[in-house]
Amino acid sequence: MNCYPCKVLNNIKAEVVYIRFKITLVLIASLFAFFVFFRPESETKSTSNHLNNWADKIVGHDPTVYDDPIKIAILDSGINKDHPALEDLKFEEYNAISKAEEAVSDDYGHGTAIAGLVAGQGERIQGILTNPIIYDVKVLDENGEGKLEPVVEGIKWSINNEVDIINISFGFTKDYDELHKIIQEALKQNIIVVASSGNNMGLFVDYPASYEGVISIGSINKELQIDESSAINGVDYFAPGIDVVSTSKDKDYKSFSGTSFACAYATGVISSIVLKEDYVRGNQISSVLNQYLVSTKSKDNSTARILTLNKKILEDSK
Repeated sequence: MNCYPCKVLNNIKAEVVYIRFKITLVLIASLFAFFVFFRPESETKSTSNHLNNWADKIVGHDPTVYDDPIKIAILDSGINKDHPALEDLKFEEYNAISKAEEAVSDDYGHGTAIAGLVAGQGERIQGILTNPIIYDVKVLDENGEGKLEPVVEGIKWSINNEVDIINISFGFTKDYDELHKIIQEALKQNIIVVASSGNNMGLFVDYPASYEGVISIGSINKELQIDESSAINGVDYFAPGIDVVSTSKDKDYKSFSGTSFACAYATGVISSIVLKEDYVRGNQISSVLNQYLVSTKSKDNSTARILTLNKKILEDSK
């Protein structure tokens, strides 16, 4: 004899267990992200001498040598400027941890990889830009960890040095007043701020990527699908971020994954667009960027708006 109340009760219990499971997942993800600014990138062994980076044709390359180069601040773990693919670039340096304009190194390897995707030039890599001025702002230590104060200090220094774009390839799960205020100040100075959305399994977008006016970036894989670890809702644009090849701190090349690296690609593409379109600082940039978008659908029906300099090639590969 079927017991309808029993079925209802069992269904309710099952639903409660499911809800508890989802809450537990969210709490675990939040706690993990709280203690670490970004999920550490995955690395593979050094690549072969013949480099074949799938992301190159997706994002494109701007070979133009500009008379008035764009100024890009990379807030990160520092950059190894002795890397063969980076040694010809022009750099300015600031250690926001020690608050000194001194030689900045990269003991962690994250910032060097970001710089390579933006502007690395060599036989084995081709960053998006050819001759930007990179402002290397160290805010993360040798373990890839950092505190709020150096990040705020690094943004202040970037504002004072009148950079055009700030790349922030990490984020906080908590909204800090000081961070919000300094980001707002950068935006008031018509500085473009590009930030990674976070490797939060689609659950939420980190700060400062969540702030209004900041361009938030998620990651896609080589099938042009949104990466399962990437934030989704609240993300402005997407770029390649899975198994992308870039410069490593030991003067070699490695494969990296995460929204951090998608953010670097997006910064490069946006910088090129700003230069190509004679963008006037202070104007609405989204209308300009929309001309360089290709939209794709993921398996869960989510839409990825991909920034690219190779729009036709990307549309043909869909």
